[in-house]
Amino acid sequence: MKFSILPIFVIIVFTFCIFITRRANKNHSINTTEKRSVYFLLLSLFVWTLTSIALGIKNLHVELMENIPLLWQANVAVVILAIALFLSRNLRNGLRGLASCTPWHWLVFFQALRIGALGGVMKGIKGEVTSTYVFWVGIPDLLYGISALFVGWLALRQAISNRSLMIWSLIGPTIILLPTFLFNNYFMNEPGFTFIFEFPMVLAPSIVVPIFLFINFLLAWKIFELTRKKNKVE
Repeated sequence: MKFSILPIFVIIVFTFCIFITRRANKNHSINTTEKRSVYFLLLSLFVWTLTSIALGIKNLHVELMENIPLLWQANVAVVILAIALFLSRNLRNGLRGLASCTPWHWLVFFQALRIGALGGVMKGIKGEVTSTYVFWVGIPDLLYGISALFVGWLALRQAISNRSLMIWSLIGPTIILLPTFLFNNYFMNEPGFTFIFEFPMVLAPSIVVPIFLFINFLLAWKIFELTRKKNKVE
């Protein structure tokens, strides 16, 4: 097993999500039923995380790579989230409450964890990983994580407009999704691309990256709602 900080990131992202959920319930931004709905979503994602870990330990992610295209692991987390949002009004209200009561600079600073992409970039520079994916996605992801420190500081000082913050939040998913989908065939045919299916690296597409991107969308969604309400009042 190769050393990776990703298992620590898994603990951090779940701890952060649980913390902001408990905080929202304590300050009455979400009720107990909504809190339970959010917890159930987190539990579902955690079960998938354990499943992904089990598959990774048995090296099944690499074996399945030839039969299942793209990074199907990320799609599992997306499907879980989509089904939960579609079926549960309490979850939708709970997430709306989370976005409302959680300081926006917290959600921005959370993205600074993406500086962890430096590890993959360094492995690419050293030749430990031969896939160019670590550069096409890793470098923009690293820069985005660094930018989160600056943008978070601006948000803390209320020195950034809502529109700018929403655009920045949407850039977060774009720098990962765009190259992944546009150059999918190229990356999948690279001999070194198997690295992303190896454990523990596979935890990135399985759960860590989906949660990062979801929080990006959550912040952008809340800003959009506030802007729309403001425009209606005016």
